[in-house]
Amino acid sequence: MQDQFIGNYRILKKIGAGGMASVYLAVHRDVPNLKVVLKVLSDARLVERFRQEADKLALLDGNAHICQIKHFFNHGDEIVIAMEYIDGEALDQTIKDKGKLPVDEALDITSEVLNTLAFAHEKGVFHRDIKPSNIMVDRRGQVKIIDFGIAKSANDPTLTMAGSSCGTPSYMAPEQFNPTEQINYALVDVYAIGTTLFYLLTGKLPFTGDNPFALRDAKLFTEPVKPRDIDPSIPKPLEQIILKSIASDPEKRYGSVLEMKEAIGAFRGKAPAKDATLAGPAATTSGALRKKSKTAKIIGILAAIIVVAVGAYIAIFSGSGAVAPAVPQLQEPTPDAVLASGRLMFFWQGTAEGGNYRLELADNTEFTSPRTFSDLTVNRFAPTDSLANGRYFWRVEAVGKNGRASGFSPAVSFSIDAPAPVATTLQPDTTPPTTPQPTKADLIVSIQPRGDIYIDGRPSGIAQKEARFALDAGRHIIRVENAASSQKSLTDTVTLAAGARLDRTYRFTIPETAPAQASGRVSVGSKPQLNADIYIDGRLQTHQTPYTFTLSGGKHIIRAVMQIEGATREKTDSVIVVDGGNHKLMFDFEN
Repeated sequence: MQDQFIGNYRILKKIGAGGMASVYLAVHRDVPNLKVVLKVLSDARLVERFRQEADKLALLDGNAHICQIKHFFNHGDEIVIAMEYIDGEALDQTIKDKGKLPVDEALDITSEVLNTLAFAHEKGVFHRDIKPSNIMVDRRGQVKIIDFGIAKSANDPTLTMAGSSCGTPSYMAPEQFNPTEQINYALVDVYAIGTTLFYLLTGKLPFTGDNPFALRDAKLFTEPVKPRDIDPSIPKPLEQIILKSIASDPEKRYGSVLEMKEAIGAFRGKAPAKDATLAGPAATTSGALRKKSKTAKIIGILAAIIVVAVGAYIAIFSGSGAVAPAVPQLQEPTPDAVLASGRLMFFWQGTAEGGNYRLELADNTEFTSPRTFSDLTVNRFAPTDSLANGRYFWRVEAVGKNGRASGFSPAVSFSIDAPAPVATTLQPDTTPPTTPQPTKADLIVSIQPRGDIYIDGRPSGIAQKEARFALDAGRHIIRVENAASSQKSLTDTVTLAAGARLDRTYRFTIPETAPAQASGRVSVGSKPQLNADIYIDGRLQTHQTPYTFTLSGGKHIIRAVMQIEGATREKTDSVIVVDGGNHKLMFDFEN
């Protein structure tokens, strides 16, 4: 885009770009004080994905605490959406700067968000991705909720394939990782706002994990960190409110966002507001909701609101003009892995948004005098030298092209246990030859009736009944999954002795009422790099490559889209899914 003007808007600066759109800060040609954010979509088909949500989003029009659409138009062959410019800061940036918020300030913001969500829920709209980066506070102190990119209505057709989760893992409710038609998304929003309040008060999260599977298992099978263990000054009754909102069992949470708001009000000694229902959000600042427009033009404009919200505020959430990239998620080495130094390779997930990564390696948890590897442009790194035997810790941060850093990921430990080198001598060696000692062990896994196998967090088998693995001696974490079972996931820790064999059997309980329908697994990968966008039957998925989907039986069209050296490249293939089948597609962008 080289034009000084886009429609009637004069471009001030480009503030972001991605595979879907370019984002600009602009002012109206005839109204210089009307500042907006323009999102120029590079793929008009993306709008169609959300057009079915136009009716429910129109219901949210006029709420002063939800980011508004200003204009929707074509500029040549491109679709342009003008959004309200929020002169303020997202809460994730606020916590990065301040560490945490005072109790009263955190509860003021949380109560306003709960009130706004109550308005949306009453209209049948559920956000599903509440988190600090999606909550802004403008210069006047008004709270704004942004990014309804994966919002859902109770009457919506499914936008993602069955079994596919959507959201931000750190803030997702446990049931959100394996969603079903029975999921109560009102309670999903309660969980997310509870986690957000935890973060606002402590600067930390109640659960941590180096990958989505570890986070999900922690939320399902372990207790959260208590806020008062981090900050004893947090009142005990407030801690109880937070812990109830993030209960792993949805039935043990507050029954609605309004119920949680009332609990906070009772804690603060305030009676529930009589108007804390539909009109509450706007009434708190303007006295009444602005009258909702019902014209067809507004309906058309709001058809694109979700597309706009996804990333529309890239780089403008803070006074610096850009936010930091997301904190990377470490993948390999997995926690407590035992490795040989010559095979050491680091992998992580994340986006530096055109910038780079910084990896630190240390022999202590405080990272005193770490080895630092900077300017890494891809999400993997292999040291050129060997490490001495011992325990190590590693972490990674992303640095955007704007210079803003994400902050380091939680550290992961691993050990090097390489065999000692054989001493050499100039004297004839009269020692009788010895048989090399084994360093591997056999693990035999049996699953009834069948399941997916993950070893140390890595996918190792799909829909298997029995499998054999030759693994390094030492400790390994085994996880097996069956989405149709009552347990969903089973986790085991095994210690293998060199040269030995260990048999493990895992049994899943399949409900008798489980519907029988044809389905299979499709693993989608890409090279030379990861993180290509995936479209299944024309629908953009929430996961990028590599990922394994559970799809219904029959033919499906799979498309992968990737940005390579500034150009968009895509490849398309088809697959016929058979019941219980394990299908693999690899999109090679090198050819």
